[in-house]
Amino acid sequence: MIAPRRSALDRLLAAYPLLVAYLVLLTLYAWQTTRIPSPWIFTDELQWSLLSRGVAATGHPQLRGHDVGFESLYSYFLAPAWWAASTGTGYTIAKYLNAAIMTAALFPAYALARLFVTHRVALLVGIGTVCVPSLALTGVLMPESLAYFWSVLALWLVARAILRPKRTTLVAAAAATLAAPLVRGQLEVLIPAALIAAGIFVVTGARARGLISKWTRADRISVAVLLLGIVIAGDVVLAHHSYEWFIGTHYWHRALTYGLWAFGALAVGLGVFPLFFALTWALGGRADTPQDRALAGLFWGAVVGFGVYTAVKASYIATTFSIRVEERNLIYLSPIAFLCSARLLAVGGARLGPALAACAGTGYLLWATPTHAYEHLYSDAFGLSILQWLNQTWYWTNAELQILLFTILAGGLLLVAVMRSGRAASGALNAIAIGLAVATLGWNLTGEISAANQARSPAQSELARIPSPPNWIDRANGQERAMFIGKALSNSEAFWTLEFWNKSIQDVWSVDASAPKPGPTVSPNFSGTDGELDPQLPLHWVVAPPEIAIVGKVVESAGGLDVYRVPRPIRMRSFVSGITADGWMQDTSTYVRFAPRHVRGTLAISISREAACGSTIPTAQFTFRVASLRITPEPDAQPVAGREQAVKRIGVPPCKANAVLHIPATAPLRVLGTATHLFQSGDGRRLAAFVSYSFAPAGQ
Repeated sequence: MIAPRRSALDRLLAAYPLLVAYLVLLTLYAWQTTRIPSPWIFTDELQWSLLSRGVAATGHPQLRGHDVGFESLYSYFLAPAWWAASTGTGYTIAKYLNAAIMTAALFPAYALARLFVTHRVALLVGIGTVCVPSLALTGVLMPESLAYFWSVLALWLVARAILRPKRTTLVAAAAATLAAPLVRGQLEVLIPAALIAAGIFVVTGARARGLISKWTRADRISVAVLLLGIVIAGDVVLAHHSYEWFIGTHYWHRALTYGLWAFGALAVGLGVFPLFFALTWALGGRADTPQDRALAGLFWGAVVGFGVYTAVKASYIATTFSIRVEERNLIYLSPIAFLCSARLLAVGGARLGPALAACAGTGYLLWATPTHAYEHLYSDAFGLSILQWLNQTWYWTNAELQILLFTILAGGLLLVAVMRSGRAASGALNAIAIGLAVATLGWNLTGEISAANQARSPAQSELARIPSPPNWIDRANGQERAMFIGKALSNSEAFWTLEFWNKSIQDVWSVDASAPKPGPTVSPNFSGTDGELDPQLPLHWVVAPPEIAIVGKVVESAGGLDVYRVPRPIRMRSFVSGITADGWMQDTSTYVRFAPRHVRGTLAISISREAACGSTIPTAQFTFRVASLRITPEPDAQPVAGREQAVKRIGVPPCKANAVLHIPATAPLRVLGTATHLFQSGDGRRLAAFVSYSFAPAGQ
């Protein structure tokens, strides 16, 4: 008997719950993104915004006006947002796009689950996939939003190709898998994951098992040696072509430890049950049906692929940056964990041995993983956000949080035992499963809401670093191309925030080689002692702090910066180095005053130690050497001291409000200030005094 074809109305009604779930969650996530006032994960968010702005403006990625190589399809996905007139509007649209695509992972997750479980269970799996705490990443401008959707899509297509190997399904799976690294480099692990999944499916088939059963011991050893050789060869190739792999795997003990931490954070974020049930099902080794074999292959392929990548990356980062819990790289396992859990609860047949092994493994992860519960938000592991919420809201300690997690794990083991014994009625088990699903979704959504709420604080802090409105430079120069030139910019989040909000900043320079990435930076040369900059850029706007004076008209000042309308050629009037952002001189400082011709005048040096008081603080001794200015030959072309004009020495006692030296001098000039008998401040710095320089031509 041929089943009747479903009408379009039937299909629409069947999809109705899925569409409603998508719209409800999308509304929540889109609203959450509006509460994130500014980027806060630097330099990642700045880099992706600049790349996508380049695509919007020119059709290809750019960083600070310079063409760069292809990074990810995400920069093209985000580009339409920047067609908006203002940065604020574009930023809002970009976050909406994130929310739309990441929440859309619901649909391929449902389709994937539908290959293995019923419609209602698949709906829960789909909803769970887009309720995980990492959905709070929709509020940040990074490729995870698009990558999460693409990963789920590829997993569904791979599973469908394994179960229904036709030309169309195989081509679709291959295309999605091979294109995945174009979305995010990490998704290249989907290629070996798909191969492992297909291999497990074939090996666990009746024909393959029959063939393997006929192998002799020597045959089995030979195959094992062959597989080991393939693994070793792969390691050698990767180590040769990837420095990150070489370093990360060299410290294999770190890779193992930090990789397990990431799995522990994932277990916490998912609510413990999903990872425990998924492990129980996978370790059970069921191969009764094609669905079981395909799902087992998909599980182990994804776990090996994403797990090894995360472990190696965490090990590498520990040697170059800091020790981190890198759960952010494992979020792509979420739909597989939910699906395997659903398969266990829907089909049953859990075995006690695998359940105990899964319980022991999950318990170790919960015990060994740092919870970071006393932090505000841990950007690399949003799965821990619910623990932070419990600590901040209910003041739960680490010990109490661990008791909670182990209690949940014990409840899961008890449920598996009840299912295995068959003592509970099927209706009661169904009710328990439904309650468990609702509780798990609630746990995940609570973690997501907590992470999104907690992200507001660092975003607000970053926005508070710059004047309001944040795009004040764009307003001052009408978004015309501008050059920023500063000093002491290393790891300057205030500058990164300023650059994000002001599209006109397209060239980033510094007088002390401290201009930060992303993108090209310049430490300028000088064509002569008149301060003419080299290279000359085709622009009429320069942004600089007061310590770097530019020849031109100041049209706007805010936040310790001046916006200049400059004539051609662009020239610097003077600059100071060796003075901290809060005005302190340490052991040395330099003042350079350019001039187009010899100008007589008075050099004024102000020294204040009013903020350096205390009986143990010694009198500081200062020496200031004034010299004429000369420019070194190419290729350096930097200002250095020439003929000495004067040397002044002065001792300044603690608490001295203001000591001023007036020194007759001729510009262009260079002053080198040195200090001895410094004192140690509360933040550990060795400081001398507040020092400032100025030069007044005669008659002014």
